[in-house]
Parts: sequence; C-alpha cells; structure tokens
Amino acid sequence: VNVDPTQPFCELLSSYRFFRDGPAQLPNDGVLPFDLNTPLFSDYASKHRFVWMPPGTSAAYHGRETFDFPVGAVLLKTFAFPIDERHPELGERLIETRLLLRRASGWEAITYLWDAEQREARRRVIGARVPVEMVRADGSHFAITFQVPNTNQCKECHAEHNDTLGALGPKARNLNKDYAYDDGVANQLARWAAVGYLRGAPNPDAAPASPAFD
Repeated sequence: VNVDPTQPFCELLSSYRFFRDGPAQLPNDGVLPFDLNTPLFSDYASKHRFVWMPPGTSAAYHGRETFDFPVGAVLLKTFAFPIDERHPELGERLIETRLLLRRASGWEAITYLWDAEQREARRRVIGARVPVEMVRADGSHFAITFQVPNTNQCKECHAEHNDTLGALGPKARNLNKDYAYDDGVANQLARWAAVGYLRGAPNPDAAPASPAFD
C-alpha cells in the first residue's frame, strides 16, 4: 500500500495499491475488510468497507465515540450494484469508492468514480449522476440515477463537532459483530486488536453492540 498523508490525493485509486484486484475488491495485505451491525440504506447499493493503517500504528479504543485513528489511516467504502440478485456469479457494477484519509490536520474525504469498463476509478471532485439498472431477487427490474456526492457534500453526513469532518462507522457498537474473513469467521473488534489495528479494546462480550435492524 502506498499512502502519504502529507501529499495531495492521487488521481487514480489504483495508485494507492489498496487492492490486489480492484474490480473484484480483493484487498491487499494490511487492508482489512469490515462491516457494520446496521449500515445506512443507500438505494439498494452494496457496500464494501476496508481500513488500512500505516505499519506500527493503531487506533485507540473508545466505548462510545469513534476510535482515535493515527495519522495516515484510511477508511474506504465502495458502492456497487449487483447485475442480477438471482445470479451472484454475474458480479457487480462498481460505482464509486470513497476514501477518508486521516491527515495531521484531521480527516479529509475524496471520491473515486469507476469507469464504464470497470478497470479504474478516477478522482472526482464535482460529483456525478450515474444511471444504474439491476434485477432484484424477485425478478423485478430496478433502475435509478445514483448520486455520487461532490467533495463539499461529505460534511452533510460526516460532520462532527465544530463542523469538522469525521468518521462515522468505526465505533465499538457498530463493529462488534462476526465477519467472515478469508481464514474464518471472527469478531471484528477481536480481529482489529489481533492484527494491531486497535489498542485498549476489551473482550467483545464487554463492549457495546448495536442491534441489527433486521
């Protein structure tokens, strides 16, 4: 992975080397996938979430607030739509990948828009409107125009104290759940601690957990 928190954002998502296979969303070494107990609804989009931290660094655990992430940490979220929910083998269409980068001055956000060929995602500051079509599990046809936000709109959801940008998902209550990793199922808080990405965390049984909405 290639991240320098003192430099401007790269033009191409692939420049960071977060993925071994970007279109397939296969993470590189050190890029940890995660999920939330109750994710926000986004027009039926699937979401692929990942976290990366510079070697030798970790986030500080908080029982209630967002974890305290080190400078250089990156949170990624890719929005995608399945081609046909009845046939997962057909794959997905990637729309955008959003990055939250922890700089010395605080969090900064940027969006990368995937091209029509699904080979590369390019930095997109002004947002976009992307027509999307898919087939639902019941065979019905679904079509929308997906709104990719511009950079200034990120604060509409990610505003924290004093109107500063912040991370929303990485809280103990959101992450305290099992995740099916490549090497088996494990609790996410325990896995973050095991790989050195989280310090000061209690046993998951002693941590808060939000109920799943469904």
